Amino acid sequence: MGIDSLFITNNKTETLTAVKHWGPETDSSVCEKVFEKHNEAIKANSQGDVLAIDGKDYAFFQSRGEITYIATCNSETQPLMVVEFLTQLHEVLKSYFGNVITEAILQEHHLTLYQLLDEMLDSGIPVNTHPGGLHVLVPPPNLANRLHNAVLGTASGVLVSDQDPTKLLPLPWRASNIKYTSNEVYLDVIEHVDATLDPEGKLLTSAIYGKIEVNCRLSGMPDISLSLSNSHLIEDYSFHPSVRLARFASDRVVSFVPADGKFTLMNYKIRPESKEDKNQWQPKYIKQNPWMQSQTMGGGGPGGGPEGSISAPLPLYIRPQSSFGPTQGRISIVCGTKPAFEKPVEAVSLQVALPSRVLSADPSATHGGATFDDASKTVNWTIDKFPADKTPCLTVVLAMGSEQESNNNNSDNTNNSNENENENALAMMGGRTDKSSSKLQSERRKIKLQETCNVTAQFSVAGVGVSGVKVESVQVRNEKYKPTQGVRYHTRNGRIVVRT
Repeated sequence: MGIDSLFITNNKTETLTAVKHWGPETDSSVCEKVFEKHNEAIKANSQGDVLAIDGKDYAFFQSRGEITYIATCNSETQPLMVVEFLTQLHEVLKSYFGNVITEAILQEHHLTLYQLLDEMLDSGIPVNTHPGGLHVLVPPPNLANRLHNAVLGTASGVLVSDQDPTKLLPLPWRASNIKYTSNEVYLDVIEHVDATLDPEGKLLTSAIYGKIEVNCRLSGMPDISLSLSNSHLIEDYSFHPSVRLARFASDRVVSFVPADGKFTLMNYKIRPESKEDKNQWQPKYIKQNPWMQSQTMGGGGPGGGPEGSISAPLPLYIRPQSSFGPTQGRISIVCGTKPAFEKPVEAVSLQVALPSRVLSADPSATHGGATFDDASKTVNWTIDKFPADKTPCLTVVLAMGSEQESNNNNSDNTNNSNENENENALAMMGGRTDKSSSKLQSERRKIKLQETCNVTAQFSVAGVGVSGVKVESVQVRNEKYKPTQGVRYHTRNGRIVVRT
């Protein structure tokens, strides 16, 4: 009902770094089979986190940098539990040993690693996987611990306290003896926009995903209440274990005892706004978003859609035009910012995927830098900052190959000759020739695939959110101090595709 064996390997050299067994021991040769089947899955373009080994064991694996975590199970268990544990294990190791986990680091601190595995898993079942609580049970390796161990000769990371570990952890994600000289709590509201547009800027599909990240440096055991405006727009959400779900379900207030340091408080998705919502009564806590209001205007502005429609909540517009001939082609893309967005758009990057028969490309841009990658057949256009007096434009002159077109022409000629022979045969047979000829005419209408150059966009906007969800107030209770507070908003691209 849990994890039987855990292997930590170096995926560059495929060498075993650490191994731990809680059930029937699995031979280390399972790692070679995992790497072998994983490489086969990559070639077949069917990657996953679970593999069946020899029809009796299941191997769950995740690669992070040069380290791969492999967990095996030979009995019925919950797959998501194992996948989530491997993800959390990497986060715990980063909190102990730094953001970059290597084989050398794990070998240097192998005693601390095995202590963590003993605390995180009980008979293969995850019991304590939060870094805040583990720091109390297993002290992180530092200079003071090393000197203490060198003098007394004790093992690094061993818990020498005779107290009950459950009493040391009133909350699994936070220790009870945290003290700071300066108490601070900062929040980052980060939203990503996914959208698919046609060449005229009309919205095909769109979605907004967001998350709230917290950097907490508070002493004691504070209790924080977070009030959000326009929280009715949140459709799907997931919270940190510290959040009280009943409080949010009743009055939409995020109430929690924070973990120490940086953590993700919540992830959410914004439900699409319909025209019926604007005609309904709205509570007082709902505040109008000027950016979303500007999207209801009719076309006429740059990047605007049809009159009365709601276009994508994007801070920029992209208008591509392309034409491909037998031996030459040309692509023209105009990119600019929308006036409703009050903050500057930064770090704009466009990737133009060219057809496969492109031999060479000569890109030129009126602003920014444009390069052509011959291996991937893509043109990269970067704009650090938009100019105030003109709209940037990219022009790409293409040299096209004619082999594919000649093959298509030969196949079309063959199909036409076959259709003519069938039509003459039916005409000689007599009878219902009218219906047969009309059927042949309908079959003759072939749908030819048009060559495209899809455009994907990346951007970043600091200081604003597109959904209208904002932090109204942050109240810290249960402590006498008044901490320093701050909230920042970020809008970034998700998957932005413009179809041509």
